[in-house]
Amino acid sequence: MKKRIYNFDIIITTIIFMITSSLLIFPTIFLPVMASSHNSNVPHKAKLQSSTIHLSKVNQKPIFNGANNTNDRVVIITFGDGYQSQYTYAKPVLDKYGFKANFFVTCNRIGTNSHMTWQEIEQLYKEGHVIGSKTMDYGTKAMQNKDLNHLSTADLEYEVSQSKQCLLNHGINTTFFAVPKNIANDNATVINTIAKYYTLAINGHSNLMYLHCDGWKQSSNQTDCRTYSDDGTLTFANRYSIREWSMQHLGHGNSFGDSQMFEKFVAELNSQNKFNQNGTVNAIPIIGYHRIVTYPDLSYSTVSSDTTLNLFNAEMKYLHDNGFKVITFYNLGYDDKANIFFIKQ
Repeated sequence: MKKRIYNFDIIITTIIFMITSSLLIFPTIFLPVMASSHNSNVPHKAKLQSSTIHLSKVNQKPIFNGANNTNDRVVIITFGDGYQSQYTYAKPVLDKYGFKANFFVTCNRIGTNSHMTWQEIEQLYKEGHVIGSKTMDYGTKAMQNKDLNHLSTADLEYEVSQSKQCLLNHGINTTFFAVPKNIANDNATVINTIAKYYTLAINGHSNLMYLHCDGWKQSSNQTDCRTYSDDGTLTFANRYSIREWSMQHLGHGNSFGDSQMFEKFVAELNSQNKFNQNGTVNAIPIIGYHRIVTYPDLSYSTVSSDTTLNLFNAEMKYLHDNGFKVITFYNLGYDDKANIFFIKQ
């Protein structure tokens, strides 16, 4: 009886070939195992759900396409607090559609946990995005949960002026400021301090920002954007109290998911229609974002200002498909004689 002789090199080669072939023919068997290590900020139960946003019930039919754009439908996009997710998740979407945005950062939070690095912020600046100041210490222990209304004169001066210098030290020359929590528009001391160093400041909430500051009939009878009225009192809206609409899915007893927030987003955009006609822009929605999260739906988030990546992508696609003109504060000018805002050509 002959003794069998095994060629182990041939056997090993055959096994490797079989495994490789199965990967090419049946890749889905192996991919879920590989993908399960990603998306670490999604709750456990969310990982078991689909990550695709479902907006089938929302009317997404374009009002008009880009070819028919009369440039009277405009939007400004802002990001607050310099979260890392803004660079990791939001920037690729902005790049995809060619949009530029405004990023307001707090100097002493840059490079800390879950926040952008200086290199990333400088890259945004180089690519034409606006980088603005949001104080030196907002959100850190140094400010001790205080807002600008509750700082000493010296501390207020430091937070406002040094944050401008901090950005300048990194090659970023900004003239734009964002007031933490948007709650100092009735404080003359804060307004005057900001005015010494910046040309514009976000400092309030509203559905729309009116270029002549004359759209808040229930709150103000002003007809232009001067900072002080004739009797010396602060005006409701001015160049240091620009008002934005913040994406908030929680609050006032409400809890909205992705589809509901998308509907609110579309309604917010379309609220400008009655003010902007025949190529003339009188009102602009300023949409404020904060963290971009990878949850399947906002119902998994307990942070009111979160926006899911799926929702953000759907909103930017809506802007693109409907021919909206996305501008930044670089494009927003101010006429010192007429005391009104205008869009630069």
